[in-house]
Amino acid sequence: MRIIITLTFVWIHLTIFAQSNDIVYYINQAKNNSPLIYEKNIRNAALDVEIKQIKAFYTKPQVALNAGLLFAPIVSADNNKTKFEFVSSGADDYYGYDLAVSDGGQYQAVVSVEQPVFNGKRLDIASQNIAVTKQINETEIKLTIHDIERIVGYQYLRCLRSQERAEAYTKLTGLVNNELKLMKQLTQSGIYKYSDFELLKIELQNYRVLLEKTKAEFSQNLSELNIICGINDTTDVELESLAFSLKTPVEQSYFLKKYELDSLKLNAIQQLSEIKYKPQLSLFADGGLNATYLPGYNRLGLGFGLKFSWTLFDGHQRDLTRDRTNILKKDFIFKMNRFITENSVRKTNILNQIKSIDKQLKIKSVQDKSYDNLMKIYKTEFSQGELSAVEFVSVLRDKVNLNLEIIDLKMQKQALINTYNYWNY
Repeated sequence: MRIIITLTFVWIHLTIFAQSNDIVYYINQAKNNSPLIYEKNIRNAALDVEIKQIKAFYTKPQVALNAGLLFAPIVSADNNKTKFEFVSSGADDYYGYDLAVSDGGQYQAVVSVEQPVFNGKRLDIASQNIAVTKQINETEIKLTIHDIERIVGYQYLRCLRSQERAEAYTKLTGLVNNELKLMKQLTQSGIYKYSDFELLKIELQNYRVLLEKTKAEFSQNLSELNIICGINDTTDVELESLAFSLKTPVEQSYFLKKYELDSLKLNAIQQLSEIKYKPQLSLFADGGLNATYLPGYNRLGLGFGLKFSWTLFDGHQRDLTRDRTNILKKDFIFKMNRFITENSVRKTNILNQIKSIDKQLKIKSVQDKSYDNLMKIYKTEFSQGELSAVEFVSVLRDKVNLNLEIIDLKMQKQALINTYNYWNY
């Protein structure tokens, strides 16, 4: 028998536990289902491929096959004889392209190889640009996760507020229902008037309506939480309690790091634009068929050499690009300093609000204990028929409103801590 009872208890515990979720569960679901995080991870994977592509561009040889045929026939009129010559060996009087230009045509089929040299600096600059972009993506992923924690935390608190209000109305409904049963007996005994019984009955119905309304509010808030987290579930669950704590500032704020990385990105882009002003040297070679008359085996050959290029002047575009980069840097510096100032004021204001709520909660906690003592006295007087239903209902409403205010203040405090931790990142 004990085994059956024990197994039954364990089954009930597991069932209840399986139906409860905490905020960690919802944050993890939101991170796993976030399209922004997925997009950033995909972009980083693409950047890894792009690094390999850039390395191949700057260090690997380019091999190409070039082929072409150009026919330039003429009509010869030499020696007073008109004849068509597909490929002329030479004519003085003819109709067609100038032989000096056409040379009888062009017959080409060569394999060419071009190998850039001394491109280590270019590769480093291009790789640095990709590396900075990856750092920006990774920082944005962390900030996105941080946003998720804030948004999910806020919505979780809304659900928790509805749940705790529903629990308060449930306890209240049970209390009034018990008192109503007692009053029914006292009314039948002639101690209370029937109007008192009806008044308490109406009050019970009011609380039941409020309870159902709060349950519907909880279901709506939970549905929105599931949407935010990408959870396909419509069943109601029990949420575990939550108590945020104030976090100390991180060594390097990711909000500020984003500004710094944006500035580094500008530098990397500027360095990329500087590359085209550096001398470029490459080796080239080709081999195959390259002839201006009908080709034969004696026109198979090869060639090799050096290619050199260097941009000397482009209308001062280099200086203008540098000026533009410096102007944009000033914008980032201004925005970063403005953020530092605003964030300092913002966090101080949040801490002051938390202190104010703590003072209010301390006062209301004393009030709540006083109401508890008063309710014990009223319940005794009520059971003895010494208290009117109107007085009981009035004090009960005040007690309920106080409890709801305490719930709201606690949730406001948690929301403020959640916001403070967000801006302290």
